[in-house]
Amino acid sequence: MKKLLIFGLIALLFVVGGFVVLANFFGKSTEERVLENMSEWTKSYYYGEGETFSATISAGEREADYVMNGASGKNVDFALLTFRPNEEMKAKVVKVDVNIGDETISAQELELNAMNGTYMADIERSLTGDEAISVTFAEESVALENLSKNFGVDDKKAVEIASQELETQINKCKHGTNLGAECYLRVLDKQENDFDQLFWCFTVVNKKGENFSIVISTVDGKILAKSDEN
Repeated sequence: MKKLLIFGLIALLFVVGGFVVLANFFGKSTEERVLENMSEWTKSYYYGEGETFSATISAGEREADYVMNGASGKNVDFALLTFRPNEEMKAKVVKVDVNIGDETISAQELELNAMNGTYMADIERSLTGDEAISVTFAEESVALENLSKNFGVDDKKAVEIASQELETQINKCKHGTNLGAECYLRVLDKQENDFDQLFWCFTVVNKKGENFSIVISTVDGKILAKSDEN
């Protein structure tokens, strides 16, 4: 009799536990699910230009194992430095000096992105947005300004807007008690679009490799482009 009672109690605990798990998942808002599955979250964006080159830094958090596979893993700090020479260079690697506050990163190697002629590297730093940053190449030093400080719509608001606007597509990605997708928030800069403006770009990638995106104004949060609903 005691054994039956014990087994009954164990079974009841499993049932109750299952209901708690389901309630925790299905009771969550779309935005909460998105926040739990961010594979890249750009929080700060720096920009500077000189006579021979321009440079940007997109900083925030992203997956340590940076793979678009529809699943979000453990995140780490990142600070992606992009160097754009005004004239085409044939080198596959260039070296620059980066000053961040009192710290100097000497001879930082940047690798060529053959798709657009820029040079890039993750300098793997956590940036607060208040640092004084400069990049030096050859004889020229360029100061970078945190442009995201002046955005009318910050990164958190952009995620909120995207979660609302893409709610139908995001909810279709659900797989059991998992979202079944990963999310990316990036800044589209002047070099990546035909406008002299900056935009938020929010993208969702599901486990099938399908993706859908939304482009949001950094000024007023207007939706400038959006993937069609399937």
